[in-house]
Amino acid sequence: MPTIIALDVSLSMLRPVPGRNDHTYQSLALKGIQLLLDNLTAAGKLEHLALVLYTTVCELKVDFTRDYDQIRQAIKKIEPVDKACLMTMLKTSVSLMATWGTQNLLQLVVFTDCGPGFGSTSIAGFLEAYAGKEAEPEYAWLKTLATYNLNFICLGVHCDLYFTRGLTLHQQLLDAASLRGQLFMTKPVKSAEPGDATSGGSHKSELGRTALFELIERLCESSFKSTEVTLKCGRYFRMEGQVLLWPPPMPYEQAALYGGDPTIRHIDQRIDVCGFLALSDIGSPATLSRHWVLAKVEREKPSRRSGGLAAVAKPPKLTLDTSNPHYELEKLEQDIRDFYMKDTKDAEESGDDADVTVVLKHSSTPQAEQQKDNLCVLLHGALKLENMAALVLLGEKWYGFMYAYTDVKKKSNFMLNILPPGSNVIPWLGDLEFLGFPEDLAPGETASFPVRAERRSYSQSSVVWIRQASLQSDVQKVLRHAKKMPDKTQHFYKELNRIRRAALALGFVELLEALALLLEKETAQLTLNGVTTECTLQLQHAATELRKTSNRDIKSTIVPLQKASAADTTAVATPAQGGYLY
Repeated sequence: MPTIIALDVSLSMLRPVPGRNDHTYQSLALKGIQLLLDNLTAAGKLEHLALVLYTTVCELKVDFTRDYDQIRQAIKKIEPVDKACLMTMLKTSVSLMATWGTQNLLQLVVFTDCGPGFGSTSIAGFLEAYAGKEAEPEYAWLKTLATYNLNFICLGVHCDLYFTRGLTLHQQLLDAASLRGQLFMTKPVKSAEPGDATSGGSHKSELGRTALFELIERLCESSFKSTEVTLKCGRYFRMEGQVLLWPPPMPYEQAALYGGDPTIRHIDQRIDVCGFLALSDIGSPATLSRHWVLAKVEREKPSRRSGGLAAVAKPPKLTLDTSNPHYELEKLEQDIRDFYMKDTKDAEESGDDADVTVVLKHSSTPQAEQQKDNLCVLLHGALKLENMAALVLLGEKWYGFMYAYTDVKKKSNFMLNILPPGSNVIPWLGDLEFLGFPEDLAPGETASFPVRAERRSYSQSSVVWIRQASLQSDVQKVLRHAKKMPDKTQHFYKELNRIRRAALALGFVELLEALALLLEKETAQLTLNGVTTECTLQLQHAATELRKTSNRDIKSTIVPLQKASAADTTAVATPAQGGYLY
């Protein structure tokens, strides 16, 4: 998920926080960015982040990167400028995000004191100008912005009228433009009793480091949390493991067949591997989204309290179901596996006749953590080695496929592509529910899927005749090859067939007759110049073939006149010229 971190560097951010003279709004904003980067670093540095500073102008300080240290260094050299203009920053963000397309979930995190702005560049001025002009091209960028996920970290105290007025305007902007956003703010402090001696405008419990840490935690929980699912594979010996999908799959809005309200669909918490296909058979079908598949690893979250120990993860459990017909074989295989593993001396077995659970005690050292069996790692390595993909079931008649993808840095990633709901979403494979195994084919029967294309249209050199000069250039190229026959015979027929197919595809049949006339004139000219008989015969043959109705099929090809045929034609034509045939 590409994310832009936007920081308000207006002069109002230099104000001290009420009740906390050691902090300004800008210093708290910088601390919040540090906390956000720490949380994303603990999650594996999966985000592409960019840093933008905005006032009346917007400056891209750090372009999209996964090197978060660049952002940490950049925020140390920030200087305030002038007043804030939120609309300028939003327009700039739309242009910066344009390179990521529409399939990615785009996010914008804004650290601001919710300044309303001044004059025509204020939020109130924009709302007045925008009212009733939603369809005008001037505001078309708001439709693109509506697909983003906007998160505002609102730094302020509720006793400050400047903050509360700006907070209201920000919410009105989200509602008026139908933007998908959320305002993160601190909870207001309960007003003190009139006779309370401590009531003096202290806001220590409302906005500070602790409150800021809670805001960042809420932000990460709502927008930067991976989706945890269970990946299952196999039937004889069912392997399963917890994996994380990043970025989180978005709900799919499926339109109703006969009107009515659309259906919102979510993927299941269990993903089943149905089978395996070659990547060449799947090709590049249309997909809804693409996600990383990561093995779940217990990571210690950054804590504001030092000295705490991370909770020790519970050891994995392998459940054997007695209702499975292969239960005895699975039990035997598990016993053999336990016998040969060195770290299973303390294995405990508990349960009743209906359910047996084997718990393996592992060491908590990092080396033992890396040596644990992991289904995600197993599938990733196997699919990369065999150059195949795993077809997975995400829900009722909803499929996707997992595969190993190598990026530009030659780093292999385990990916999940989510297909649109339905079983017939890859046309060249047919209905996915009818796929079977090659062993199920009858003797002598060949598989009907995938459909093999004789000639891929996008892999051929295309002919473009938008201007007259292009057509004239192609015809002259054919005539140049014609004058150099027999050395250029193959090149002549290759160019001739290319022009013929393009003319038939465009319905430009008159070009074939015109080309035949040009070849006949060239034949007569070459005959007067005393050119070899083979050249004139090839040109006459090509002109004749162009006029034949059997060659109006775009799949047919005009081939050169063979020497044996040319010799027969000469032998027949010679007596006719000498008067031997009557």
